[in-house]
Amino acid sequence: APATVRSPLLVGRAPLAMLATKRTASKSGNGGRAGGKAKVSEAPPSPPGTALTDAAYERFTTWLTSEGANLANVAIADFGGLRGVMATRTIAAGEEIVAIPASCAVDLGMQGSDPVPAALRMLARREADEGSARDAYYATLPPPDSPDLCTPDFFSEKEIQMLQWPPLIVAVRKRSAAIRKALGGTAPSGDTPITQLAIAGGRMREVRWAVWLVQSRVLTVRGADGEGHKLLIPFIDMFNHRASSAHYLTGRTDGMLRVVAGRPVSIGDHIEIVYGTPDTSNADFLGYYGFVDPAAAPADEALLKAHPEAKPMLLQTSVEEDEALLAAGPPINEALALNFRIALKRALASSGASVGFGR
Repeated sequence: APATVRSPLLVGRAPLAMLATKRTASKSGNGGRAGGKAKVSEAPPSPPGTALTDAAYERFTTWLTSEGANLANVAIADFGGLRGVMATRTIAAGEEIVAIPASCAVDLGMQGSDPVPAALRMLARREADEGSARDAYYATLPPPDSPDLCTPDFFSEKEIQMLQWPPLIVAVRKRSAAIRKALGGTAPSGDTPITQLAIAGGRMREVRWAVWLVQSRVLTVRGADGEGHKLLIPFIDMFNHRASSAHYLTGRTDGMLRVVAGRPVSIGDHIEIVYGTPDTSNADFLGYYGFVDPAAAPADEALLKAHPEAKPMLLQTSVEEDEALLAAGPPINEALALNFRIALKRALASSGASVGFGR
């Protein structure tokens, strides 16, 4: 799922993490009617930020600035439990927010739709970088046991079925199968000796984590060769998503990678960028990043029109029934599944396409 970019930075990304804590995932859509289209809503404003002073972040930013990065305008901050980027100075429209030397990025190869090869390259590169200055970057990445890992790839079978959207369920199954295929005989199975289960399970967990990193954080950037390169870009992958953000990314693999202010920024602002394009639906936001965006309602309408075969499963429950389940305070993954299917059902009702699809 790509981030909105200005040439010559290509499509492909989010959060970067830019997701630090995809807890934004618990946001629900609130579509409605507006000229026959779903009403575009925004997530609520971010709470005030508090700069984070962890020693790991200090090592990380020290390394980047020693390599020539410009981080003078920002700080890593906590926004009510969500890690992100906060402005420490007033920034004018058109001014550089941050700049990261492309040499600091982790190049995972050329553009491609399968995240598994890039994930395996990331793991190999991390091992090769062990003991280097870049270790300071790897230390900032959410670990395999982090609650940030809340995409459907980490759902239980019950939680997957709660999505009520067959195309996303199929995508999750295909990624799992691709990981097992890549691991070959080392993947855990019923034939794995009990003495090897922990090792096999650990490797499977590590590769699934690496796939999540690739899907949620990688940006595709044009290189001097004219090709798109999949990059993990330190610090830039800490920017969170907001659909209305005017800030944009620019750069090439042989220079500096920048986030530029598309509008004035005030001290203390939570600086966010756009993940994806206007066509990015909540199936993508949840599938790649682990959150639901109210502003994706128009893209959700297009998704529903493209998959009429999936609507009967979606309509197994009503919005009202789903909202009652959500009000009961379910675990995070169940809440994500409920918010996702509520968003799709609202988009479906807004488009009028639900007519004729009974439960």
